Amino acid sequence: MFRFLSLSLFIIPLVTFGQKIAVVDVQKVFDGYQKVIDARERLEKSSSIAKEEIDIFKDELSKIVKELREMEEKLKNPNIESSALKGKYQEKVKQAQAKREDMLEYEKRARATISQRQKNLLVEHLGDIREAIEKISKSRSIDLVLNSSETQLGVFFASDKLDITENVISALNSSKKTE
Repeated sequence: MFRFLSLSLFIIPLVTFGQKIAVVDVQKVFDGYQKVIDARERLEKSSSIAKEEIDIFKDELSKIVKELREMEEKLKNPNIESSALKGKYQEKVKQAQAKREDMLEYEKRARATISQRQKNLLVEHLGDIREAIEKISKSRSIDLVLNSSETQLGVFFASDKLDITENVISALNSSKKTE
């Protein structure tokens, strides 16, 4: 039979010993951090350039498709010699397919690059934010800082004296011995 250990016993000391707890809206900090703002502007420029390149691909593909439609109309005309035109038409179809594949591949690479840059931006600047939170927390004798924004990043700083990891491991292991 399994026994579940209540961890609420370990949380009570936070209140009874008067630890100082603070909150920080990490999303607001992130949005207000000048390095992040600058990085986002650079990322937006990269994204805009990629969009312009994709638009060029689309325009080129559109021209090829227009030429194909014109050729199709000529191929329907019985008065025009179609054997040479059919060969040109097939070449134009191959050109359109290659252009489409190039565009899709470029778009895929651009999205992957931008996505990676976004991840790097988060990781790089989150470290700066954590350091600033820790510095402020220590200077104000704050023991625990919780993230008040709606992201999944919960605790941003915890004093070593609040770490109950070893207590939890001991409690879990001692409860296993009694089973």
